[in-house]
Amino acid sequence: MPNARLTYEEMMAGLLSKHDPDTAMSLAVGGDYEAMGETLRQLLESYGLRENHYLIDVGCGSGRLAYALSRSSYRETLRYLGIDIVPAMLQYAAAKCQQPSWRFEPAAELKIPEADGCADMLCFFSVFTHLMQEESFLYLREAARVLKQGGVIVASYLDINEPRHWKTFTGNVASAKTRQAKAMDIFLSPDFFAVWARQLGLTLLDEPERDCGQRVCLLQKR
Repeated sequence: MPNARLTYEEMMAGLLSKHDPDTAMSLAVGGDYEAMGETLRQLLESYGLRENHYLIDVGCGSGRLAYALSRSSYRETLRYLGIDIVPAMLQYAAAKCQQPSWRFEPAAELKIPEADGCADMLCFFSVFTHLMQEESFLYLREAARVLKQGGVIVASYLDINEPRHWKTFTGNVASAKTRQAKAMDIFLSPDFFAVWARQLGLTLLDEPERDCGQRVCLLQKR
């Protein structure tokens, strides 16, 4: 039988039982809350995020990226929607950012709660890492729907071909042997995104070397 999987609500409850809220919310998204948030903000800016843009942050968590954006020079003109499956994280992110016009909403049924062709950019940071491949494809299809022509999807993932990601894989192997319950980690490869891009009518862009702890994929709607 497969190992039991922790839900993210269970993971969050466990962290809050052991740590103060700020520490728990940082650990829930991998730690380095402010530093990594700045890294992600700069990453999106390098891929074209600008003032007056509409950004949809799928799997926004406790607002690591959103908080960095809330301190940017263009925060007043940026339109932002963050969605996540853990209500406590959404509440924390909204309180942390203090941007009344920004939206933090629950994710439901692999849908993005927006109209067709409205967003300039969508990001999925460490989201496909925790979804089955079929679920990731459905989310990409939703992203293509809400994206404007010329808009960009930025997605990070664990690459099975990447040596530095093998530490995570071998850790998961050890957990499987001891039947230790943990969150699910899924490994992908560039080939997945090449196939998905063709199926969805997206263009797979060359990805410059950027370090956010995972490999980054860029997809454009043309």
